[in-house]
Amino acid sequence: MALREWFLILFVAGLLPGFYQLSHPVGLGLGPGREMVALARNLVQEGTYGDSFRSMKTGPTAMNPPLYPLFLALCFQLFRTPIRATVAILAANVIVNALVPALLPRVSTVMWGKAAPGIAAGVLSILAAHLIPDWDADYTQLGLILFCLGTMQLVKVHGYGVWQGALTGAAVGTLFLLSQVILLVALPWIGFLFLIRRTQLSGMLRFLIPVLMSAGLVILPWLLRNYGIWGEFVTRTNFGMVLYSSNNDCAKPSVYEELNNGCSVATNPEIGVAEAMLLKRLGEPAYGRVKGEEAKTWIRSHPRRFLELTLARIVQFWFPVPAPPRYAVYMIWVITILSVPGLVLILRRHLPSAAFMGAVFLLYPAIYYIVVSSDRYRVPVLWLSSLAAGYFLVAVPSLRRRS
Repeated sequence: MALREWFLILFVAGLLPGFYQLSHPVGLGLGPGREMVALARNLVQEGTYGDSFRSMKTGPTAMNPPLYPLFLALCFQLFRTPIRATVAILAANVIVNALVPALLPRVSTVMWGKAAPGIAAGVLSILAAHLIPDWDADYTQLGLILFCLGTMQLVKVHGYGVWQGALTGAAVGTLFLLSQVILLVALPWIGFLFLIRRTQLSGMLRFLIPVLMSAGLVILPWLLRNYGIWGEFVTRTNFGMVLYSSNNDCAKPSVYEELNNGCSVATNPEIGVAEAMLLKRLGEPAYGRVKGEEAKTWIRSHPRRFLELTLARIVQFWFPVPAPPRYAVYMIWVITILSVPGLVLILRRHLPSAAFMGAVFLLYPAIYYIVVSSDRYRVPVLWLSSLAAGYFLVAVPSLRRRS
């Protein structure tokens, strides 16, 4: 069958997990405790991008990038009533999740010249899909897939010119405002494009300089907004806070354990009033630096406990703690297991995609190894694990014949 037919089949099949999860909405919602949802509601009701915590009003924020809260705010504004807005947001999430497996055969064709690994990956992706309407993770995954496909087509047809670099940079800047970790996928992908086309240094520079300039222009309004509030050019202010709430005397490996043991009350302004008051007094950038230093001090004085937490989080990144829908999380475990021999095969066959996938799997998880684990952190790169797993499954018959 042609790619278009597989797209339709996998897209329709990809809608089914969303419908199932909507009929079993355990852990699914847009209520209190969801920071991006709170930001969206405040944008609509008060016209301010801030006060995202339940504990108290803390003023303007840059704890979360603006693009997904703006999308949620647009839904709240257009559909007026909470019920209709919620239905629209959930429906969009279902469609986004269905598009991911539908596009994987195209990605597979781009990377390896054949659709079969992508078809297998699409099936695996469908089984692992879960709705996360209160965070950007599903949209970030789809955005990265579209970025990879779009830039490949762009340079394949038009080469590495100035305007091609500008378009690529605009896409990078837009995705950066959705989630900053996209750089750990987008930049290795650009390196992959150079590798497969054997681009000369002059061509790289002609392409990369517009990429940087265009991305900077897209991000600039966000930087200027933050400078106007705090007098600092910051893109996000939450790392120090998250590092501290993840590494302290009461810290647990996963976010679910911390919510259950009450550690968040003492360490996170989301619930802890004392922390929220300190944040409001210092301002977010200064608060993040203070909390980051406290976390580093604790890590230096508790090396063994930090090592225990880190090792547990490494395991939990690749094998997330089961949370509703549990079948989808267990499917992530299966994908992880299958992706290992798949990546080994890709490496042994010296395919150019090995450098790209290896770089992402090495760089992307590193930041999540030192903070509380959550299954949503894995989602933006789950498509790559699914592709590696699909590559292995398709290769199994030929491997058996050789043996």
